[in-house]
Amino acid sequence: MVSRCGSVPALLVAVSGAAAASLLLAVVLMALSPTVLAGTETGEFCPTCPDWTDLDGWLAKKDAYETAQHNGNADPRPATQAAAVDKPKPVYPESSILTAPGASVDGWVLLDSRSPADYQKGHLPGARNLYWKDTLNSDELDLQAAEEALCRDGLNNSDMILIYGDDQDAAYLFWMLSYLGHQNLSLLDGGYDAARAAGMARETSESTVSPSNYTVRLVPHLLVNQSDLGSLLNESNLQILDARDFSDYGLAKLTSRALPFEADKLYDDTRVKDAATLDDLLERRSLDRNSTQLVYGTPDAYSLFFGLELMGYNATLLQGDWWMETDWTISNVR
Repeated sequence: MVSRCGSVPALLVAVSGAAAASLLLAVVLMALSPTVLAGTETGEFCPTCPDWTDLDGWLAKKDAYETAQHNGNADPRPATQAAAVDKPKPVYPESSILTAPGASVDGWVLLDSRSPADYQKGHLPGARNLYWKDTLNSDELDLQAAEEALCRDGLNNSDMILIYGDDQDAAYLFWMLSYLGHQNLSLLDGGYDAARAAGMARETSESTVSPSNYTVRLVPHLLVNQSDLGSLLNESNLQILDARDFSDYGLAKLTSRALPFEADKLYDDTRVKDAATLDDLLERRSLDRNSTQLVYGTPDAYSLFFGLELMGYNATLLQGDWWMETDWTISNVR
C-alpha cells in the first residue's frame, strides 16, 4: 500500500473545448494512478511517510532527498555515502562474542550445534555436539533437557564456549546459554564451512568427555514469558521487533508498535555484516541502546537477538507463537 500525504488540488482555472477535455482526463488519471514514491499524489517524496513494504528502498530515497535538501541538489549521493569520509569506522561494541574464522581457538571449548548426522560427517577438532533441537519442547526451551545435555557434554560453568553451526541453530545456543547464565560465550562467524575455508582442520571421531555437574543460573530478563508480557508492553521504552518474513508480519503482529525487521538483513549468507552496516541498519530504524528491544518470531529471532547483542543493545526474546493467541495480537486475517 502506498502512503499518500495531501490531496489533489481543485482546478480553479477556466478552460474550454478540447483543452478542457484533455485536462480533465489527465486529472482523473492522476487521481486514480498510485504514486511511485511514498509521498504526495504529485509524486513529491514524503520523508515522514515510511513505506513498510520496502523500508530499505524508502530509506535510500530519504537519504537522497535529505542530501538534495541540504546541498541544494549539489550532491546527489545518499546522505550516508556523502558523509562516509568524515565518519569513523564503527566496530562491534561487543566484539568478544563474535570470533572470526581462522582465529585462534586456544582455551575455548568448541560446541557444534548441528545435527548428530552432520557432526559425524565432519567437525572441528575437539568439538562437542549439542544438537539445538534436543533442548526444545514444542519450539520452547526445555530447561531440564538443556541442563542434561550440558552435563552430558561435560561442560562447566567456567568454560569459555565457542559455538558454531548453521545460522539460527548456533544463534539459538548462544541465546540459550546466555539465558542459562553462562558468561563466557562467542559465536564462530560463518560456522563450520567458514572455519574450514579459513584452514581449520576437520575430524570425524567423536570427542570423549566425562559428564559434568553444570548448574543453571537463569537470567530472567532474557526471556519473555506469558505472565510478564503484559507488564513489559506497558513500558514506554520498549521497542518491538518482528524477525519473520514481511509476509508473516502482514498477517499478524504483536501490537501496533511492532516493526518488521527480517533477521537476515544482518547477515551476508552465514557471515555477520560489518559493524558499519549493522550500525546503519539499526540506527536508521531508530533503535535506542537505552531502551529494551523485544524480539519475536523464532527461530529467526535468535539471529536477530545475537545481532542486537553484538551491537550493544538490550535485547530480550519471546519464544514460540503463543503470542498470537493473546489480546495484544493484531491480525489482518478475517
